[in-house]
Amino acid sequence: MLIIKDISNLQTYLEFYRSRNNTLGYVPTMGALHDGHRALIKQAQADNKKTIVSIFVNEKQFNDKKDFESYPRNRGADYDFCEDCNVDIIFEPDHAEIYPKEIKSLKNKFYTGILCDLYRPGHFDGVVTVLNRFFSIIDSNRVYFGEKDFQQLKIVSKLIEDRFKNLSLVPVQTVRIDNGIPLSSRNQKLSKKQLDEYASFQKALIDFVKTFDKSLRIRDVNVDIKSFLIDHKIDKYDYFEFRNSNDLSTEGVLSEAKLFYAFYKGSVRLIDNIGI
Repeated sequence: MLIIKDISNLQTYLEFYRSRNNTLGYVPTMGALHDGHRALIKQAQADNKKTIVSIFVNEKQFNDKKDFESYPRNRGADYDFCEDCNVDIIFEPDHAEIYPKEIKSLKNKFYTGILCDLYRPGHFDGVVTVLNRFFSIIDSNRVYFGEKDFQQLKIVSKLIEDRFKNLSLVPVQTVRIDNGIPLSSRNQKLSKKQLDEYASFQKALIDFVKTFDKSLRIRDVNVDIKSFLIDHKIDKYDYFEFRNSNDLSTEGVLSEAKLFYAFYKGSVRLIDNIGI
């Protein structure tokens, strides 16, 4: 496994791979790797001859400086994780390598004013800016994203359609713990008590979602979710709402929808989406 810090050295190896007709699968990460990332890596390895994982905590996508500073980092463990997964290259650049002075930020224009874009202003501007850089640098055949960050997945799909027509986006199903909680780097910031509470709530929420008639209109059902949150004493949240999984609108019926949420356990913001 190679650990590469600079773009020039990285592209030397990538050109070598391409000269031998090796397809390249790319998994972008911010580190603190877990089994959700392992699923992305395994899919990349199944689809390609070579796999690259980037590790870069992108300050531009954090609208809260404290959140950026407290984001979990464990560089040595991430190296061991990737070696155990037989990754070919870790690309771990610093801020100056990705953002030289001449690089300008992009403005996200997809799926705006809803869900996380509404509550985290500038977040997706940072996401599309950093991915535009990484996609341009790596020029892989395929890139892999989990479905937990579903709005991000939809935005990245549009970014690729707009700017990187030779790149294929491969969605990978969310990996969950037995209790239904989605694997996330932010889970590391929760106490055992908070994790248990989260698991209990998640189970109740999944059971609640199953009670709905799939032919109901999405707009009508969104009223009912508020009573559930009151009953379960969820008072600090950004959103709990059903949206059409095709275009993230509130049009259509529940059979076309997912329940999207963002809520807080202590200071930790947790997101997920649950299929109907």
